[in-house]
Formats: sequence, C-alpha cells, structure tokens
Amino acid sequence: MAWAAAVGLASSAVLLHGVGVHSLAVRYAVGAGAIYFLGFVAGGWVYARWWNRSQEAARAELQHADAADFLAYAQQEERIRKRFQWGDGVDLGGGWSGDDPFSAILAVLVLVMLAALALLALGHFPLLATEALAGFLAEVVLEFVIGAVIARQVMKPRSLDDYWVVMMRKTWLAGLAFVMVAGFTGWLLQTLHPDALTFFQVLH
Repeated sequence: MAWAAAVGLASSAVLLHGVGVHSLAVRYAVGAGAIYFLGFVAGGWVYARWWNRSQEAARAELQHADAADFLAYAQQEERIRKRFQWGDGVDLGGGWSGDDPFSAILAVLVLVMLAALALLALGHFPLLATEALAGFLAEVVLEFVIGAVIARQVMKPRSLDDYWVVMMRKTWLAGLAFVMVAGFTGWLLQTLHPDALTFFQVLH
C-alpha cells in the first residue's frame, strides 16, 4: 500500500511539474492507473517473487535433527518442567515441629482456599467441565488441524507463470473503476475550484 501510494503521488508530481499537465482529472486518472498497474499489479509480482525466493531458501535450510539436537531439546524440556513444578518449596512435614512454621501455615491456607473453591464450583461443575473440554477441543482443532492446513497452503512457494493473466483477469474491472472514479473526482474538484492545481490548493 505504501508503494502504491508513492507511485500515485510521484506520477501526479511528474505530470504537474515535469510535463505541465494542469488538469486534475487527467492527473488523477493517470495516477490511479499508475497505482493499479505499477503499484498493485507489478508491485504484487515483485513481492511474490521475493516471497517465493525467501520460502525456497527457508526450505533449503531445513535438515533432520541429529543426536545433539535431540539432546538439546530434551534438556530444554527438562528445564521447562522444573520451572513448573509447583509446591516444591512447601514442606508439609516438619513444619509443625517449629523448623518451618510458615510452610505449614501456607499449606493450610492453600487447602482452605481449594476447599472453598471446590464447594463454590460443585453445583456448576458439569457445566464448567463441559465448557472447558469444548474449549480445549476447539483450540486443538483450530491450532493443530486447521492452522496446519492453512500454513501449509500459505507458506509454500507458488508458480508465477500465469500471474499477469490471472491478476489482470480478476482485477481489471476494479482497476478501471478506480481510474474512472479518480478522473471524475479530479474533474469535479477542478470544476468547483477552477484555479486549483493540487488537492492542497482545493483544501486551502
């Protein structure tokens, strides 16, 4: 979009200052055509070629894991598991003997809170369990099934042999309408403000 806008502004500036075209209708129509052809269609082709090259380079870098990779992955998983081992710092035994009274008090408070939460959720447990299970299954389907299919289709490089034919066939009506609307807008602005050569002069 930034490239298309830059192409439109540059084409209008070249027509005004380089060629001396003072008609807003002509400049806007030509600018809209430049936005469509050079900004949208040609810019999309350049971007698609860059995308294909980047994806091919990424696929070329993919390799099978070796023993060192498996070991590093296992060590990382072990570190993550240790990080989420809750309750290791709470000592339920020996706390009552005076060695660590804070751990015993904390354990009692946790048990009381868990009991209170269980009593509150007891009446709605089937509904909560059903919603949790449905949400979990939906998450699994969305991320691991649908997401994998979408990613596989989007990420793979595509042939650009018929890019121009397909793009022009699908978008030429929108491009033509864009040119006509831009030309009509320029004609209307200059009809309302005959002395204006730019849109900023119209606003002024």
